[in-house]
Amino acid sequence: MSGTSNIWRIVTPVLAVLAAVAVLGAGWAGYTWWSAAKDSTAETIQARDSALQAARQLAVVLQSVDPAHPEDSMHAWQAAATGLLLQKLQTDSDKYLGDLKKSPSTSQATVVDAALTDLDAQAGTASAVTALDVTQSALVNGVPGASTVRQLRVKLTLSRTDQGWKVSSSGLVNA
Repeated sequence: MSGTSNIWRIVTPVLAVLAAVAVLGAGWAGYTWWSAAKDSTAETIQARDSALQAARQLAVVLQSVDPAHPEDSMHAWQAAATGLLLQKLQTDSDKYLGDLKKSPSTSQATVVDAALTDLDAQAGTASAVTALDVTQSALVNGVPGASTVRQLRVKLTLSRTDQGWKVSSSGLVNA
């Protein structure tokens, strides 16, 4: 009997130490997982909210034109853009300004609704779809004509820059 009790005198403390290490390890793993999930969630929520707000504002900028100040409209478009869209706006700036001056019309957009369709907070990219009412009227001899309202759905690809979210591509969504 004394041989069996000697084994338990050794095994019992070893098992107790192993159990304590397992509990501490599980606790540490749980805490680090919770901490990482909490930080990541807060960052994702903040990125989602700021990207959605930016999509609403940028969609309005890109669909609005003041024919009395076409250069200001062009600068606003360029300030809203990044990447290939910004390059295109800069490259074709003279063409766009010529078109605005040749056929002047007002265009003022308002957001009806907007939603993010994709978000990668880590990479700083997002996609959004915006529903807009765009009120337009042609200017004839400097006087606005009758207004028409068009409903547009615009898809925006957003990139987070040092200046905030900007549009890297834009296009109409077919009905």
